[in-house]
Amino acid sequence: MGNFNSYESFQDEGAYLTTDTRIEGGGDVLISPIKEASLQGNRPHAFKAVRFVPHLDERLIGRIREQFGEVYKEDEDGYAVEIEEDEIRISAATARGWMYGACTLRQIGENGFFRYGIVYNVPLCSFRGLKVYLPAADDVDFFKSFVDMACYYRYNHLVVEVGGAMEYKRHPEINEGWVAYCEEMREYSGKAAEIQARFDWGKNSIHCENGGGRWLTQASVRELVAYCKDRGLNVIPEVPSLSHSDYLLIRHPELAERSYDPYPDTYCPSNPDSYKLLFDVLDEVADVFEPEIIHIGHDEYYSIAICERCRGKDPAAIYAEDVNRIRDYLAGKGIRTMMWGDKLLNAVAKDGKKYGGAGSPATYPAIDKIASDVEVMHWYWSIHREWDEQYHSRGLSVVYGNFEGPGIPEWSRRLSRGVKGASISNWSALNENYMQRNGIFFNMVYGCRMFWRDEYDETRFPAMAEKVFAELYRYRNRKILAGPHIEITHGTAFHREFEFFFDGKFIEPGEDHLGDYTVTFEDGSVVSCPVDYGTNITGFDRSWTLRWGESFDVYEFDRSLIEVSYTALPVREGAITWCIIAIPNPFPEKKIASVEFQPKKNTDARVILSKFAVKG
Repeated sequence: MGNFNSYESFQDEGAYLTTDTRIEGGGDVLISPIKEASLQGNRPHAFKAVRFVPHLDERLIGRIREQFGEVYKEDEDGYAVEIEEDEIRISAATARGWMYGACTLRQIGENGFFRYGIVYNVPLCSFRGLKVYLPAADDVDFFKSFVDMACYYRYNHLVVEVGGAMEYKRHPEINEGWVAYCEEMREYSGKAAEIQARFDWGKNSIHCENGGGRWLTQASVRELVAYCKDRGLNVIPEVPSLSHSDYLLIRHPELAERSYDPYPDTYCPSNPDSYKLLFDVLDEVADVFEPEIIHIGHDEYYSIAICERCRGKDPAAIYAEDVNRIRDYLAGKGIRTMMWGDKLLNAVAKDGKKYGGAGSPATYPAIDKIASDVEVMHWYWSIHREWDEQYHSRGLSVVYGNFEGPGIPEWSRRLSRGVKGASISNWSALNENYMQRNGIFFNMVYGCRMFWRDEYDETRFPAMAEKVFAELYRYRNRKILAGPHIEITHGTAFHREFEFFFDGKFIEPGEDHLGDYTVTFEDGSVVSCPVDYGTNITGFDRSWTLRWGESFDVYEFDRSLIEVSYTALPVREGAITWCIIAIPNPFPEKKIASVEFQPKKNTDARVILSKFAVKG
C-alpha cells in the first residue's frame, strides 16, 4: 500500500512468509490476515515465525529514532513491524495495534515476499471513525467484510445508528411500527424525500435504509458488536433522540411535539413519558452494545416549542435540558455522551444565511448550557472553518462528522487546534454497491492517508487520488488479479449527473445498465460481464482536480470520478478518463476470438472498448 505508512525503510533482500511460518502470540483473530499475506508451502528462504510483542521496548524505540529521527510517541494505536532474517515481529501496546500490524503485512508483501526492514506507524488523530446503519439481514456477511476493511485501513471507531432496526424486548411495538413505516417509505425510490418535503414545517430525513427497513434480533446485533470489538474497533451506538425520533413515535404519537404531524419525528421534551420510552430504549442498547459512548443524535431539530407543554419556553433551554437529562442518565451507567453539534452553533454564513443553531428559533445559546463533557460530532466543518472555534473556545471535545477528506481546507492546522479526528458517514444501506457509489470506500482510503501521514496538502489531490484508486482496485480485486483474468480498458460518452443514494433514493440497476461484454473463445465458449454506469464505467470527461466551492468553505471534486473507484480503476490519458476492469478468466488455456460490447436495447450507451489484455 504505497505512501500510506507513516515511516518505512526496506532493503532489497528479503524472505518469504509461508503457511508453514509459525505464528507466536496474538490471538485467533490475527491468524486470518497473516495467512492471507502468506504463500502456500515451503520456500528456500522463509521466515520461521511471525511474533506478536505486547509493547515497543527501548531497543525498538531506539531503532525507530535512529532510522527516522525523533518521531516516536506513545500512542495506544501506534505499532511497528520489524522484518528480519528469521522472523517478523509486530510490536504494539494493544490488540488493535497488533491487528493493524497484521494487516500491514498484507499491504507490503509482494506475493508472499517481504523485504527486510521496518515500518513504524502512529496516527495523527485519535478518532478515526465510520458512521453506518445496521445491516439488513442479507447484508450481515458484508458488514463483517466491511469491518475487516475498516481494520485494514486502520480505523478505530464505528458509529452504528440503531434507531428502530434492533429488537426491543420491552417495546416490540417500536419494531412493528418501524417495519410498517419503512414499507411505506420504501414503496418506490424517492418517496421518503417526497414525504419529507410535503409539509409546511421542517422535517427530518427518513432513514428507511437502516436495517434494510426491518430489524435484527439482539442476539444478532451482539454478534456483530463482538466481531468489531474482537478486532479492536470501538463501537458507538447512535440512538437518535429528540429529533430523528420517528422510530419511537410511529406507535407513540401521543409523545409527538406536533400532534398533527402524520409522520412525527420529534418527541415532546416536556413530557416525562418521552423519557420513560427513550430510557427503556437506551437501557436495551446499553445492554447489547456495552459501549463506552452512546451517540444521542440531536441534529436537525426543527419542531421546537410547538405543543402546549413547550410553548413559551426558551428553545435553547429546552434543547440543553434534554441533552443534559440524557447525558446524566447515561453517566449514571458509566457511559459518555456524544451528539451532533449543528444546533449548538451560531452559524451565520458570510452571505447572512443562517444554519443550525442560528435558525429560527435559535438554539445556539445551548452550547453554554450543556455539560462540558459532552463530545461533539461537528458536520458543519464544510460550511465555514471558523465555526470550529465555537467549540474550541469552550473546551468541548470535537470530531468532524460526515467527513470527506478531499473537501477540507487546512486539515493540518485544524488538527493542531484540537480536533480529535473525523468520521466518514454512509447514510444509506450497508451494502457494497451503495457504499462504493456514495464514495465511502474512496473516502476511507483517502482518509487513511490523512490520518496517518503528516504534511497533508490538498494541492496533491490528483496524485493522491491516483494512489487511492490503485489501492482500492487492488483491495477489491485481489483474488481476481492473482489468477488468470481479462483486463478491459473502456469508457463512455454516456452522461448522468451524480447523485447520492440515501434517504430513500435507491439504486435502480435498469437505469444504469448500459449493456454487456461478450468474450468469445475460439472453441465457442463465452464469458460475459455487465457494464453498469457508476459501478464499472464512467464518462470520458471526468475532472481530476479540486475546485473551490461556490456556496461553502470547502473544496468540491468530481464525485462521478470517485464513484467508480473500487470495482474499476480510473486512469487518465490526456483529458480522457478510462476505466480498467478485471474479469476472471475461466479458460486460461484457450485463445480469445473476440471481445464485443452489446448495448442494452434502446440505450444510447456510447461505450468505447479501448483495449483488452489476457493476464495471469
